[in-house]
Amino acid sequence: MNTVAIPRVAIVGGGFAGIAVALRLLRQAPMALHIDLIEPAATPGLGVAYGTPLAQHLINGVSKAISLFEEEPAHFTGWLARQVRAGAWAPPPGVAIEDSLPPRRLYGAYLQQTWAEETARLRPGLSLEHVRARAVGLRATAHGYAVSLADGRQRLADKVVLATGLMQRRADQLPFALGDAARRSPRYVADQWAGGAWHEVARDRRIVYLGAGLSALDGLISAEHAGFRGEHMAISRTGLGVNERRMPEPWPDFLHIPDGGLTLRQLLRQVHPQLRAMAAQRQDWQRIVPTLRLQVDTLWARASVQERARFVRKLRSWWDVALHRSAPEALAWQTRVKAGGRYRHAAGTLLAVDTLADGRLAVRWRARGSDAVQTLEADRVVNCLGFAFDWTQSHDPLARDVLARGLALPDPLGFGLQANRADCALLDAGGRPQPGLHAVGHPLRGVFWESNAVTEHVPQATKVARSLIAQLARPAAHAHEDRAGAAAPVAAG
Repeated sequence: MNTVAIPRVAIVGGGFAGIAVALRLLRQAPMALHIDLIEPAATPGLGVAYGTPLAQHLINGVSKAISLFEEEPAHFTGWLARQVRAGAWAPPPGVAIEDSLPPRRLYGAYLQQTWAEETARLRPGLSLEHVRARAVGLRATAHGYAVSLADGRQRLADKVVLATGLMQRRADQLPFALGDAARRSPRYVADQWAGGAWHEVARDRRIVYLGAGLSALDGLISAEHAGFRGEHMAISRTGLGVNERRMPEPWPDFLHIPDGGLTLRQLLRQVHPQLRAMAAQRQDWQRIVPTLRLQVDTLWARASVQERARFVRKLRSWWDVALHRSAPEALAWQTRVKAGGRYRHAAGTLLAVDTLADGRLAVRWRARGSDAVQTLEADRVVNCLGFAFDWTQSHDPLARDVLARGLALPDPLGFGLQANRADCALLDAGGRPQPGLHAVGHPLRGVFWESNAVTEHVPQATKVARSLIAQLARPAAHAHEDRAGAAAPVAAG
Protein backbone atom coordinates (compact mmCIF):
# COMPACT_ATOMS: atom_id res chain seq x y z
CA MET A 1 0.00 0.00 0.00
CA ASN A 2 1.44 3.34 -1.06
CA THR A 3 1.55 6.15 1.52
CA VAL A 4 2.12 9.84 1.01
CA ALA A 5 4.97 11.32 3.04
CA ILE A 6 3.95 14.03 5.48
CA PRO A 7 5.31 17.36 4.21
CA ARG A 8 7.97 19.01 6.33
CA VAL A 9 8.67 22.70 6.89
CA ALA A 10 11.89 23.87 8.53
CA ILE A 11 11.82 27.27 10.19
CA VAL A 12 15.34 28.53 10.85
CA GLY A 13 15.20 30.84 13.84
CA GLY A 14 12.92 30.66 16.85
CA GLY A 15 12.57 34.32 17.79
CA PHE A 16 9.32 36.21 17.35
CA ALA A 17 9.26 35.93 13.55
CA GLY A 18 9.93 32.19 13.64
CA ILE A 19 7.19 31.30 16.07
CA ALA A 20 4.76 33.65 14.31
CA VAL A 21 5.12 31.56 11.13
CA ALA A 22 4.95 28.27 13.04
CA LEU A 23 1.79 29.24 14.91
CA ARG A 24 0.14 30.42 11.74
CA LEU A 25 0.87 27.07 10.05
CA LEU A 26 -0.32 25.08 13.05
CA ARG A 27 -3.57 27.02 13.14
CA GLN A 28 -4.36 27.03 9.45
CA ALA A 29 -2.71 24.08 7.67
CA PRO A 30 -5.54 21.81 6.47
CA MET A 31 -3.18 18.92 5.71
CA ALA A 32 -0.87 16.77 7.81
CA LEU A 33 2.33 18.68 8.44
CA HIS A 34 5.55 18.43 10.42
CA ILE A 35 7.45 21.57 11.48
CA ASP A 36 11.05 21.70 12.62
CA LEU A 37 11.71 24.90 14.55
CA ILE A 38 15.51 25.16 14.44
CA GLU A 39 16.56 27.37 17.35
CA PRO A 40 19.43 26.78 19.79
CA ALA A 41 17.82 28.74 22.64
CA ALA A 42 15.79 26.81 25.18
CA THR A 43 12.84 29.19 24.97
CA PRO A 44 11.36 29.98 21.55
CA GLY A 45 9.92 33.43 20.94
CA LEU A 46 12.05 35.66 23.13
CA GLY A 47 14.98 36.51 20.87
CA VAL A 48 16.93 39.66 21.68
CA ALA A 49 13.87 41.82 22.22
CA TYR A 50 11.89 40.02 24.89
CA GLY A 51 14.50 38.20 26.95
CA THR A 52 15.28 41.10 29.28
CA PRO A 53 14.50 40.36 32.94
CA LEU A 54 13.96 44.02 33.87
CA ALA A 55 10.43 45.32 34.24
CA GLN A 56 11.78 48.79 33.41
CA HIS A 57 12.49 47.83 29.78
CA LEU A 58 9.21 48.63 28.06
CA ILE A 59 7.58 47.84 24.74
CA ASN A 60 7.90 50.74 22.30
CA GLY A 61 4.65 49.96 20.43
CA VAL A 62 1.09 50.19 21.75
CA SER A 63 -0.53 46.99 23.04
CA LYS A 64 -3.47 47.04 20.65
CA ALA A 65 -1.11 46.74 17.65
CA ILE A 66 1.01 43.75 18.70
CA SER A 67 -1.26 40.71 18.75
CA LEU A 68 0.34 37.50 17.49
CA PHE A 69 -2.68 36.90 15.28
CA GLU A 70 -4.06 39.35 12.74
CA GLU A 71 -7.49 37.72 12.86
CA GLU A 72 -7.58 38.25 16.64
CA PRO A 73 -6.44 41.85 17.16
CA ALA A 74 -7.42 41.71 20.85
CA HIS A 75 -5.50 38.49 21.54
CA PHE A 76 -2.69 40.27 23.39
CA THR A 77 -4.76 42.97 25.08
CA GLY A 78 -7.17 40.32 26.37
CA TRP A 79 -4.22 38.37 27.79
CA LEU A 80 -2.76 41.57 29.24
CA ALA A 81 -6.07 42.48 30.89
CA ARG A 82 -6.02 39.15 32.70
CA GLN A 83 -2.50 39.90 33.95
CA VAL A 84 -3.66 43.28 35.22
CA ARG A 85 -6.57 41.68 37.06
CA ALA A 86 -4.14 39.17 38.59
CA GLY A 87 -1.93 41.99 39.85
CA ALA A 88 1.05 41.16 37.62
CA TRP A 89 1.23 44.69 36.23
CA ALA A 90 -0.82 47.87 35.90
CA PRO A 91 -0.73 50.54 33.18
CA PRO A 92 0.02 54.11 34.20
CA PRO A 93 -2.95 56.05 35.62
CA GLY A 94 -5.30 57.21 32.91
CA VAL A 95 -3.84 54.93 30.22
CA ALA A 96 -6.13 52.26 28.77
CA ILE A 97 -4.74 48.75 28.43
CA GLU A 98 -5.12 49.00 24.65
CA ASP A 99 -2.90 52.10 24.58
CA SER A 100 -0.36 50.92 27.15
CA LEU A 101 3.31 50.12 26.62
CA PRO A 102 3.95 47.23 29.04
CA PRO A 103 7.26 45.62 30.05
CA ARG A 104 9.00 43.64 27.34
CA ARG A 105 9.40 40.69 29.71
CA LEU A 106 5.61 40.63 30.08
CA TYR A 107 5.22 40.46 26.32
CA GLY A 108 7.79 37.67 26.37
CA ALA A 109 5.61 35.82 28.89
CA TYR A 110 2.66 36.26 26.53
CA LEU A 111 4.66 34.72 23.70
CA GLN A 112 5.81 31.80 25.85
CA GLN A 113 2.33 31.07 27.18
CA THR A 114 0.73 31.30 23.75
CA TRP A 115 3.41 29.04 22.29
CA ALA A 116 2.96 26.47 25.07
CA GLU A 117 -0.83 26.47 24.74
CA GLU A 118 -0.91 26.28 20.94
CA THR A 119 1.71 23.53 20.70
CA ALA A 120 0.06 21.47 23.44
CA ARG A 121 -3.16 21.03 21.48
CA LEU A 122 -2.02 20.09 18.01
CA ARG A 123 -4.66 18.73 15.70
CA PRO A 124 -4.27 15.16 14.42
CA GLY A 125 -1.67 15.01 11.66
CA LEU A 126 0.28 18.02 12.92
CA SER A 127 3.61 17.66 14.68
CA LEU A 128 6.35 20.04 15.76
CA GLU A 129 9.88 19.59 17.04
CA HIS A 130 12.04 22.25 18.62
CA VAL A 131 15.45 21.37 17.22
CA ARG A 132 17.94 22.88 19.66
CA ALA A 133 20.81 23.46 17.27
CA ARG A 134 22.28 26.20 15.13
CA ALA A 135 21.73 26.04 11.38
CA VAL A 136 25.03 26.43 9.53
CA GLY A 137 24.17 25.45 5.96
CA LEU A 138 21.37 25.12 3.43
CA ARG A 139 21.31 23.36 0.09
CA ALA A 140 18.66 22.47 -2.43
CA THR A 141 17.81 18.80 -2.97
CA ALA A 142 15.75 16.98 -5.57
CA HIS A 143 12.65 17.28 -3.40
CA GLY A 144 13.27 20.35 -1.28
CA TYR A 145 16.09 21.43 0.99
CA ALA A 146 18.60 20.09 3.48
CA VAL A 147 19.47 22.18 6.53
CA SER A 148 22.88 21.43 8.03
CA LEU A 149 23.26 21.84 11.78
CA ALA A 150 26.32 22.79 13.80
CA ASP A 151 26.27 19.45 15.63
CA GLY A 152 26.67 17.54 12.36
CA ARG A 153 23.05 16.54 11.92
CA GLN A 154 20.93 17.37 8.90
CA ARG A 155 17.23 18.10 8.57
CA LEU A 156 15.38 17.52 5.31
CA ALA A 157 12.47 19.77 4.48
CA ASP A 158 10.08 20.37 1.62
CA LYS A 159 9.98 24.08 2.46
CA VAL A 160 12.24 26.38 4.45
CA VAL A 161 11.60 29.72 6.15
CA LEU A 162 14.55 31.89 7.20
CA ALA A 163 13.60 33.79 10.33
CA THR A 164 17.18 34.39 11.35
CA GLY A 165 16.70 37.64 13.26
CA LEU A 166 19.38 40.22 13.88
CA MET A 167 23.07 39.81 13.09
CA GLN A 168 25.76 41.23 15.33
CA ARG A 169 28.23 43.57 13.63
CA ARG A 170 31.72 42.19 13.18
CA ALA A 171 34.52 44.14 14.82
CA ASP A 172 36.01 44.98 11.41
CA GLN A 173 32.66 46.44 10.26
CA LEU A 174 32.45 49.04 13.01
CA PRO A 175 32.76 52.72 12.00
CA PHE A 176 35.73 53.18 14.34
CA ALA A 177 38.95 51.38 15.13
CA LEU A 178 38.68 48.85 17.93
CA GLY A 179 41.96 47.70 19.44
CA ASP A 180 42.37 43.98 20.11
CA ALA A 181 42.89 44.54 23.82
CA ALA A 182 39.79 46.72 24.00
CA ARG A 183 37.73 44.17 22.09
CA ARG A 184 38.70 41.46 24.58
CA SER A 185 38.20 43.68 27.63
CA PRO A 186 35.13 43.06 29.81
CA ARG A 187 34.86 46.85 29.95
CA TYR A 188 33.90 46.91 26.26
CA VAL A 189 30.28 45.77 25.98
CA ALA A 190 29.52 44.61 22.46
CA ASP A 191 26.25 42.97 23.54
CA GLN A 192 24.51 44.55 26.49
CA TRP A 193 22.16 41.55 26.80
CA ALA A 194 24.99 39.06 27.32
CA GLY A 195 25.60 37.66 30.77
CA GLY A 196 28.06 39.78 32.73
CA ALA A 197 27.58 42.89 30.60
CA TRP A 198 26.76 44.96 33.69
CA HIS A 199 28.92 43.09 36.21
CA GLU A 200 30.09 45.44 38.98
CA VAL A 201 28.86 48.49 37.07
CA ALA A 202 28.04 50.13 40.40
CA ARG A 203 31.80 50.68 40.85
CA ASP A 204 32.15 52.57 37.57
CA ARG A 205 32.41 56.32 37.38
CA ARG A 206 31.75 56.90 33.67
CA ILE A 207 29.97 54.90 30.97
CA VAL A 208 30.32 55.95 27.34
CA TYR A 209 27.54 54.85 24.98
CA LEU A 210 28.39 54.62 21.29
CA GLY A 211 25.06 55.75 19.92
CA ALA A 212 22.16 57.54 21.60
CA GLY A 213 19.04 55.69 20.47
CA LEU A 214 16.71 53.24 22.14
CA SER A 215 19.51 50.72 22.77
CA ALA A 216 21.49 53.36 24.65
CA LEU A 217 18.40 54.13 26.71
CA ASP A 218 18.08 50.43 27.52
CA GLY A 219 21.69 50.47 28.64
CA LEU A 220 21.19 53.51 30.85
CA ILE A 221 18.22 51.83 32.53
CA SER A 222 20.19 48.59 33.04
CA ALA A 223 23.12 50.46 34.56
CA GLU A 224 20.98 52.55 36.89
CA HIS A 225 19.03 49.49 37.99
CA ALA A 226 22.34 47.76 38.79
CA GLY A 227 23.42 50.62 41.04
CA PHE A 228 25.48 52.85 38.74
CA ARG A 229 25.59 56.44 39.98
CA GLY A 230 28.30 57.94 37.79
CA GLU A 231 28.22 59.86 34.52
CA HIS A 232 26.48 58.64 31.37
CA MET A 233 28.03 60.01 28.16
CA ALA A 234 26.50 59.28 24.75
CA ILE A 235 28.17 60.05 21.41
CA SER A 236 26.16 59.86 18.20
CA ARG A 237 26.85 60.97 14.67
CA THR A 238 23.81 63.25 14.33
CA GLY A 239 23.25 64.28 17.93
CA LEU A 240 19.62 63.17 17.69
CA GLY A 241 18.20 61.72 20.89
CA VAL A 242 15.24 59.55 21.83
CA ASN A 243 11.76 61.01 21.57
CA GLU A 244 8.92 60.22 23.95
CA ARG A 245 6.10 58.31 22.30
CA ARG A 246 2.91 60.34 22.31
CA MET A 247 -0.25 59.20 20.60
CA PRO A 248 -2.15 62.19 19.18
CA GLU A 249 -4.72 61.78 16.43
CA PRO A 250 -3.00 61.07 13.07
CA TRP A 251 -2.70 63.97 10.65
CA PRO A 252 -4.97 63.63 7.59
CA ASP A 253 -3.41 61.69 4.74
CA PHE A 254 -1.89 64.07 2.22
CA LEU A 255 0.63 62.07 0.20
CA HIS A 256 0.20 61.54 -3.51
CA ILE A 257 2.47 58.75 -4.73
CA PRO A 258 2.47 58.20 -8.52
CA ASP A 259 3.07 54.73 -9.95
CA GLY A 260 6.61 55.75 -10.80
CA GLY A 261 7.32 56.71 -7.20
CA LEU A 262 8.68 59.91 -5.70
CA THR A 263 12.17 61.25 -5.52
CA LEU A 264 13.30 62.27 -2.06
CA ARG A 265 13.05 65.91 -3.06
CA GLN A 266 9.48 65.43 -4.33
CA LEU A 267 8.55 63.66 -1.11
CA LEU A 268 9.90 66.49 1.03
CA ARG A 269 8.01 69.02 -1.08
CA GLN A 270 4.82 67.31 0.08
CA VAL A 271 5.89 66.84 3.70
CA HIS A 272 7.35 70.25 4.55
CA PRO A 273 4.13 72.28 3.98
CA GLN A 274 2.31 69.88 6.30
CA LEU A 275 4.92 70.37 9.02
CA ARG A 276 4.65 74.15 8.62
CA ALA A 277 0.87 73.95 8.87
CA MET A 278 1.14 71.84 12.02
CA ALA A 279 3.55 74.31 13.58
CA ALA A 280 1.27 77.24 12.70
CA GLN A 281 -1.66 75.46 14.36
CA ARG A 282 0.47 74.48 17.37
CA GLN A 283 -0.14 70.81 16.61
CA ASP A 284 2.02 67.99 17.94
CA TRP A 285 4.52 67.07 15.21
CA GLN A 286 4.06 63.41 16.10
CA ARG A 287 0.65 63.51 14.40
CA ILE A 288 2.44 63.15 11.06
CA VAL A 289 4.33 59.98 12.02
CA PRO A 290 1.47 57.43 11.73
CA THR A 291 0.28 59.16 8.57
CA LEU A 292 3.67 58.67 6.92
CA ARG A 293 4.08 55.19 8.39
CA LEU A 294 1.02 53.95 6.52
CA GLN A 295 2.67 54.99 3.24
CA VAL A 296 6.21 53.75 3.87
CA ASP A 297 5.62 50.40 2.20
CA THR A 298 4.31 52.04 -0.99
CA LEU A 299 6.98 54.74 -0.96
CA TRP A 300 9.75 52.18 -0.62
CA ALA A 301 8.30 49.77 -3.18
CA ARG A 302 8.07 52.46 -5.85
CA ALA A 303 11.40 54.15 -5.13
CA SER A 304 14.41 53.47 -7.31
CA VAL A 305 17.58 52.03 -5.82
CA GLN A 306 19.17 55.45 -6.20
CA GLU A 307 16.38 57.18 -4.27
CA ARG A 308 16.44 54.51 -1.58
CA ALA A 309 20.18 55.10 -1.19
CA ARG A 310 19.59 58.85 -0.99
CA PHE A 311 17.01 58.34 1.77
CA VAL A 312 19.37 56.09 3.74
CA ARG A 313 22.18 58.63 3.43
CA LYS A 314 20.22 61.80 4.18
CA LEU A 315 17.06 61.02 6.15
CA ARG A 316 17.33 57.59 7.73
CA SER A 317 18.46 58.89 11.13
CA TRP A 318 15.68 61.48 11.26
CA TRP A 319 13.04 58.95 10.30
CA ASP A 320 14.30 56.39 12.81
CA VAL A 321 14.09 58.76 15.78
CA ALA A 322 10.64 59.96 14.65
CA LEU A 323 9.19 56.46 14.27
CA HIS A 324 11.01 54.49 16.96
CA ARG A 325 10.10 56.41 20.08
CA SER A 326 10.24 55.49 23.74
CA ALA A 327 7.56 54.81 26.31
CA PRO A 328 7.34 57.90 28.56
CA GLU A 329 8.11 55.85 31.68
CA ALA A 330 11.32 54.51 30.12
CA LEU A 331 12.52 57.90 28.87
CA ALA A 332 11.88 59.31 32.34
CA TRP A 333 14.98 57.41 33.53
CA GLN A 334 17.16 59.46 31.19
CA THR A 335 15.32 62.67 32.11
CA ARG A 336 15.98 62.12 35.82
CA VAL A 337 19.66 61.37 35.26
CA LYS A 338 19.98 64.44 33.05
CA ALA A 339 18.32 66.62 35.68
CA GLY A 340 20.90 65.36 38.16
CA GLY A 341 23.73 66.49 35.89
CA ARG A 342 24.82 62.93 35.16
CA TYR A 343 23.94 62.66 31.45
CA ARG A 344 25.63 64.22 28.43
CA HIS A 345 25.03 63.67 24.73
CA ALA A 346 27.39 64.95 22.07
CA ALA A 347 27.29 64.86 18.28
CA GLY A 348 30.48 63.69 16.68
CA THR A 349 32.50 61.08 14.85
CA LEU A 350 33.90 58.08 16.67
CA LEU A 351 37.51 57.37 15.81
CA ALA A 352 38.83 54.61 18.06
CA VAL A 353 38.43 52.68 21.31
CA ASP A 354 41.66 51.53 22.99
CA THR A 355 42.80 50.42 26.43
CA LEU A 356 44.57 52.58 28.97
CA ALA A 357 47.44 51.48 31.20
CA ASP A 358 45.08 51.01 34.15
CA GLY A 359 42.75 48.74 32.15
CA ARG A 360 40.07 51.33 31.53
CA LEU A 361 39.13 52.40 28.01
CA ALA A 362 39.88 55.49 25.95
CA VAL A 363 37.35 56.70 23.39
CA ARG A 364 38.83 59.00 20.75
CA TRP A 365 36.31 61.11 18.88
CA ARG A 366 35.86 64.39 17.04
CA ALA A 367 32.96 66.74 17.78
CA ARG A 368 30.79 67.70 14.83
CA GLY A 369 32.14 70.81 13.16
CA SER A 370 35.56 70.46 14.75
CA ASP A 371 38.89 69.03 13.62
CA ALA A 372 40.16 68.57 17.16
CA VAL A 373 40.43 64.99 18.42
CA GLN A 374 39.16 64.48 21.93
CA THR A 375 39.71 61.54 24.29
CA LEU A 376 37.20 60.31 26.83
CA GLU A 377 38.34 57.97 29.57
CA ALA A 378 35.67 55.43 30.44
CA ASP A 379 35.18 52.63 32.92
CA ARG A 380 32.81 50.94 30.47
CA VAL A 381 32.01 51.47 26.79
CA VAL A 382 28.69 50.16 25.50
CA ASN A 383 28.26 49.68 21.74
CA CYS A 384 24.73 50.79 20.84
CA LEU A 385 25.26 51.31 17.10
CA GLY A 386 22.75 48.69 16.05
CA PHE A 387 22.96 45.43 14.19
CA ALA A 388 24.21 44.32 10.79
CA PHE A 389 21.96 43.61 7.82
CA ASP A 390 24.44 42.96 5.02
CA TRP A 391 24.58 39.21 4.41
CA THR A 392 27.53 39.59 2.04
CA GLN A 393 29.65 40.85 4.95
CA SER A 394 28.49 38.31 7.49
CA HIS A 395 30.73 35.62 8.97
CA ASP A 396 27.66 33.58 9.88
CA PRO A 397 28.11 30.17 8.23
CA LEU A 398 24.46 29.90 7.19
CA ALA A 399 24.49 33.32 5.52
CA ARG A 400 27.71 32.51 3.69
CA ASP A 401 26.41 29.14 2.53
CA VAL A 402 23.08 30.49 1.30
CA LEU A 403 24.83 33.10 -0.83
CA ALA A 404 27.59 30.78 -2.03
CA ARG A 405 25.00 28.32 -3.34
CA GLY A 406 23.06 31.06 -5.15
CA LEU A 407 19.94 30.48 -3.06
CA ALA A 408 19.54 34.18 -2.28
CA LEU A 409 20.18 37.55 -3.88
CA PRO A 410 21.58 40.26 -1.59
CA ASP A 411 19.86 43.61 -1.34
CA PRO A 412 21.82 46.18 -3.39
CA LEU A 413 22.06 48.53 -0.39
CA GLY A 414 23.12 45.83 2.04
CA PHE A 415 19.79 45.46 3.86
CA GLY A 416 19.29 41.72 3.86
CA LEU A 417 17.97 39.66 0.96
CA GLN A 418 15.73 40.34 -2.00
CA ALA A 419 12.34 38.66 -2.08
CA ASN A 420 8.96 38.64 -3.76
CA ARG A 421 6.84 41.17 -1.90
CA ALA A 422 3.63 39.17 -2.26
CA ASP A 423 4.76 36.03 -0.42
CA CYS A 424 8.31 36.80 0.82
CA ALA A 425 9.76 34.07 -1.42
CA LEU A 426 13.49 34.70 -1.74
CA LEU A 427 14.99 35.53 -5.10
CA ASP A 428 17.83 33.28 -6.19
CA ALA A 429 21.12 34.57 -7.60
CA GLY A 430 19.45 34.96 -10.99
CA GLY A 431 16.63 37.08 -9.58
CA ARG A 432 13.98 34.34 -9.78
CA PRO A 433 11.50 33.83 -6.92
CA GLN A 434 11.83 30.47 -5.18
CA PRO A 435 8.50 29.20 -3.88
CA GLY A 436 9.45 27.00 -0.98
CA LEU A 437 12.28 29.21 0.33
CA HIS A 438 10.95 32.22 2.19
CA ALA A 439 12.11 34.76 4.76
CA VAL A 440 10.43 36.75 7.51
CA GLY A 441 11.54 39.72 9.54
CA HIS A 442 14.98 41.30 9.59
CA PRO A 443 16.35 39.61 6.43
CA LEU A 444 13.65 41.53 4.50
CA ARG A 445 14.68 45.02 5.59
CA GLY A 446 15.59 45.94 2.03
CA VAL A 447 12.26 44.65 0.67
CA PHE A 448 9.89 46.52 2.99
CA TRP A 449 12.28 48.94 4.77
CA GLU A 450 10.28 48.75 8.01
CA SER A 451 10.75 45.08 8.87
CA ASN A 452 11.86 45.27 12.48
CA ALA A 453 8.84 45.00 14.73
CA VAL A 454 5.80 42.89 15.55
CA THR A 455 3.62 45.10 13.36
CA GLU A 456 5.72 44.11 10.33
CA HIS A 457 6.56 40.52 11.25
CA VAL A 458 2.97 39.35 11.78
CA PRO A 459 1.71 40.33 8.29
CA GLN A 460 4.81 38.77 6.74
CA ALA A 461 4.21 35.55 8.69
CA THR A 462 0.66 35.51 7.36
CA LYS A 463 1.88 35.91 3.77
CA VAL A 464 4.45 33.14 4.14
CA ALA A 465 2.10 30.69 5.85
CA ARG A 466 -0.60 31.27 3.24
CA SER A 467 1.87 30.64 0.44
CA LEU A 468 3.31 27.50 2.04
CA ILE A 469 -0.13 26.03 2.68
CA ALA A 470 -1.09 26.65 -0.96
CA GLN A 471 2.13 25.04 -2.17
CA LEU A 472 1.77 21.99 0.07
CA ALA A 473 -1.89 21.55 -0.80
CA ARG A 474 -1.14 21.11 -4.50
CA PRO A 475 0.99 17.94 -4.18
CA ALA A 476 -1.52 16.54 -1.68
CA ALA A 477 -4.36 17.12 -4.14
CA HIS A 478 -2.38 15.48 -6.96
CA ALA A 479 -1.63 12.47 -4.76
CA HIS A 480 -5.31 12.12 -3.93
CA GLU A 481 -6.18 12.24 -7.64
CA ASP A 482 -3.55 9.61 -8.38
CA ARG A 483 -4.91 7.27 -5.70
CA ALA A 484 -8.47 7.79 -6.93
CA GLY A 485 -7.42 7.06 -10.51
CA ALA A 486 -5.61 3.91 -9.49
CA ALA A 487 -8.69 2.65 -7.60
CA ALA A 488 -11.16 3.36 -10.45
CA PRO A 489 -12.22 0.42 -12.69
CA VAL A 490 -10.66 0.38 -16.13
CA ALA A 491 -13.26 0.71 -18.89
CA ALA A 492 -13.38 -2.10 -21.44
CA GLY A 493 -12.00 -1.21 -24.81
